[in-house]
Amino acid sequence: MADPHDPEMVVLGVVGRPHGVRGEVWLRPHNAQGSALAGLSAVLLVRGGVKTSYAVTSLRVAPDGVIVKLEGVDDREAAAALTLAEIHAPRTALPPLGPGEFYVSDVIGCSVVHADGRPIGRATGTFWNGAHDVMIVEGEAGEQLIPLVPNFVVTVDASSRRIVVTWDGHD
Repeated sequence: MADPHDPEMVVLGVVGRPHGVRGEVWLRPHNAQGSALAGLSAVLLVRGGVKTSYAVTSLRVAPDGVIVKLEGVDDREAAAALTLAEIHAPRTALPPLGPGEFYVSDVIGCSVVHADGRPIGRATGTFWNGAHDVMIVEGEAGEQLIPLVPNFVVTVDASSRRIVVTWDGHD
């Protein structure tokens, strides 16, 4: 499997449904408590393999997500065409990560090993289960779903593409 990791860009979420009739859309950030979207002046949307850059002309936080107006998206139909596009942003436009922090999109493609050195497999995807993110790991033991929580994740080293966990497959 090719490593989809892009050291220049970060996937921050997904475009949701249109909001109103003037081209605004809901954004569903991967981290609803994060502030990464708040300071963005531009985003790259990826849908069906097509990448399109947009200037952000307005952005406001709402109780169920973020509502954004993108330059050139001026009606409900244009907004609807963006539904389910992934939202990418340059790492340089985002706040620096603190110790132990990582972007969920960075885990995809990483090798996953147990803290004692045993290889577990490779992270092939993630999903939100309503409480936290979960990493999908493919390895010799088949598919394993490992919660991306401190109880199981020791380190995520995106630059070396390696994740160390305490997961034994039955915790």
